[in-house]
Amino acid sequence: MRNRLVVLATAVGLVVAASAQAGHHLWDFTEMYSNSSGSVQFVEMFTAVNGEAGVGPFTVVAGANTFNFVTSLADPTVNTYLLIATSGFGSLPGGVTPDYIIPGNFFATGGGTLNYAGGVDVWNYGTVPTDGVSALLRNGSTAPNTPTNFAGNAGSVDLGLTVPALGGWGMALLIGSILLFASGLIRRRQRTIA
Repeated sequence: MRNRLVVLATAVGLVVAASAQAGHHLWDFTEMYSNSSGSVQFVEMFTAVNGEAGVGPFTVVAGANTFNFVTSLADPTVNTYLLIATSGFGSLPGGVTPDYIIPGNFFATGGGTLNYAGGVDVWNYGTVPTDGVSALLRNGSTAPNTPTNFAGNAGSVDLGLTVPALGGWGMALLIGSILLFASGLIRRRQRTIA
């Protein structure tokens, strides 16, 4: 009887210990984004499975750069994203608060390799768009960026080139410059004809 209790207690202890260890091996890279200077970047990961909160002791390596997760996540993790982005990404229009922070120019935009947890997931990626709108997806295609964090908050940033807005005086100066340039062309043309 005593032996049975010892065996039962050992089995229960093993089950409890196994369930207490959080997994980490079912996270996959899904999306990468960078603006033209590399000062704003993000990497998104996804898992469809529960119990994958144990990212804490692992890393993401991109070329010579290494990011350490340091802290783990909370359960449940089923159908969740993980957002690793540059500082201030959450304060951009359309940005969401990242779960973890990386420095600017963390990954090369001309192509390279992202390596999670020493080979758990490796993405040999091609050129990352730098138009300020598009992101590189895991399947190699590009689409408008859709960063999503662990809490499920999603967004889309637009850091593409924009034409600066001109106030009243700015518009007057622009029109005046165009008219001055045009009058010079008209005078030059009149001299050529005469």
